[in-house]
Amino acid sequence: MSTTSMPSVRDERATARPQGALARLAPPGGAGLLLAPLLMLGATATSPPQADDSPAAYIESLAADPALTALSAGLFHYGWLFIAFGALAALTLVRGRRGRALTTVGALMTAVGAFQIGGLLLSDWYLAALGAELPVTDAVRVFEAVGTDVWMLTWLQSGRLLPLLGMPVLFAGLARAGVLPWWLVPGSLGAMIVPFVVPGPLGLALGAVCWAPMVLTGYRLVRRARADVRDAEARG
Repeated sequence: MSTTSMPSVRDERATARPQGALARLAPPGGAGLLLAPLLMLGATATSPPQADDSPAAYIESLAADPALTALSAGLFHYGWLFIAFGALAALTLVRGRRGRALTTVGALMTAVGAFQIGGLLLSDWYLAALGAELPVTDAVRVFEAVGTDVWMLTWLQSGRLLPLLGMPVLFAGLARAGVLPWWLVPGSLGAMIVPFVVPGPLGLALGAVCWAPMVLTGYRLVRRARADVRDAEARG
């Protein structure tokens, strides 16, 4: 082998494994993606039941059982937190240019949206307290006054839409990179929708299937991180 080929070999090796601080996210990010679907499904299963979709029914449901409200909101919060870090860690699974742009866009959309909606869950505690301490008509007025603020609307809508759109883009990028099979990608669209549209255990079961690409991504992260450690130890 000529010496002129050596830099290209080193460059290939450099791009063949994740670099820098982002690589350190792989093990905890992978574990987070394995746990996140369990937290999200648990949060959905413990969401306080409400009579209808009106603001009054929503507030009354949260105030009726503060402990259940806190449990569901807490599970949602940490589920979104794990998704945010796991989405960024998923960037380390792409070793070349193929799929990198899609994965990067999807990861950023998912992470930003997850942080947005994870922070919004604080409102569940406030709404539960409002429903318990005020007449429901007064609580609804406060709720609607806050909800019509342009900042709150932007925060809420971005928190809802960015992960909903970002996760399929993320998984499509990983499929393009050969990390995931393509047939798993469309199902990710239903992860946050199906359990709320299809009631009861059937909705939870279908929702669990929709989280499959996230679970597989988490598994790939954990497995690859271990492989990188073994390779590093063997080189050392």
